[in-house]
Amino acid sequence: MVVDELSDEECPDLIDFTQPQENAVATDQRKVPVTIITGQLGSGKTTLLTYILKVQHGKRIAVILNEFGVGSAEEQSMAVGQNGETYSEWLELRNGCLCCSVKDNGVKAIEMLMEKKGKFDYILLETTGLADPGPVASIFWLDEELGSDIFLDGIVTLVDAKHCIMQINEERPEGAVNEALQQIATADAIVINKLDLVTNNELEMVENTVKSINASAKMLKSEQSVVNLDDILDLQAYGSCPNQPMKFLPPEGSKPHLSSGIGTVTLEHSGTTFLPAVENFLQALLWDHAYPNTRIFRLKGVVQQSDGSRLMIQGVQDTYDTYPMNTEKTSEENKTILVLIGKNLDGQLLQADFSKILSESMHVL
Repeated sequence: MVVDELSDEECPDLIDFTQPQENAVATDQRKVPVTIITGQLGSGKTTLLTYILKVQHGKRIAVILNEFGVGSAEEQSMAVGQNGETYSEWLELRNGCLCCSVKDNGVKAIEMLMEKKGKFDYILLETTGLADPGPVASIFWLDEELGSDIFLDGIVTLVDAKHCIMQINEERPEGAVNEALQQIATADAIVINKLDLVTNNELEMVENTVKSINASAKMLKSEQSVVNLDDILDLQAYGSCPNQPMKFLPPEGSKPHLSSGIGTVTLEHSGTTFLPAVENFLQALLWDHAYPNTRIFRLKGVVQQSDGSRLMIQGVQDTYDTYPMNTEKTSEENKTILVLIGKNLDGQLLQADFSKILSESMHVL
């Protein structure tokens, strides 16, 4: 399906939410995956979500739009709130999806949406173009009540192939990181959009720049935000996927984006360890400011414990969690891996301290 330039301004066909729906699914206890959709203004976020709301894809997706396109919500009676307050209803579309418009971070929308649990299998949450997705992602860990119904599946960042280099290099006040860099660094999947507007050489430059910032994210390409939904759903980026750890490793020789100092570093520890030892390192890194010029956007890894169990670590900024993994044999058994995506990462120093803390902790624990 081709999405035209006016797709953001068109209102998808609506149906009466009170009508009985065929194949209605009874409310169950399964947690619903949430995917955060982020990207700079003009990157194609709303075009992607409008495409999802219109096309017949056989998936039941609840889409939380950020005001459903600039200026279009009121005109199309899509606004579901007044005076900046949250909406009061969801709209059901002919392709089985649900849609609402919000003017906050979407958490209230999700809480209200869960009252209709059973009518959808996925939630997509759009952020504003100027938003840092990190704090939004952290909510799903910090809000225990919310976490009982949903889980964060991944962060998908759309990149405007024509303008992203300029956006990445926009200067901010000293010490601040611009939003384009934050969105790329935090992403679990990156969609390079608007391929039709760049040459092959320009596209190669964009790809290399994006990889230099975040070498571990899945990279997709699109025109007019048309993607295979299977490539952005069920990422399980924050869960305990048993086969995911090696996908974290950046390509050999990958270097940070030089002008921003943002890049990917992989730390390894041969042999077994204990989670408290890894947490000692994370405490120094995230909370004790042992590396004052370093800022973490995303961390993920695997802990091989001495009792034979394996744990997955997933984190955004200064918040992380652990998940049990299966204990199947792998080529990376007896190795603990920690992947860091952030700013001013001194790989040699971090590796030395990681090894030292884990080795010393083993003698104490």
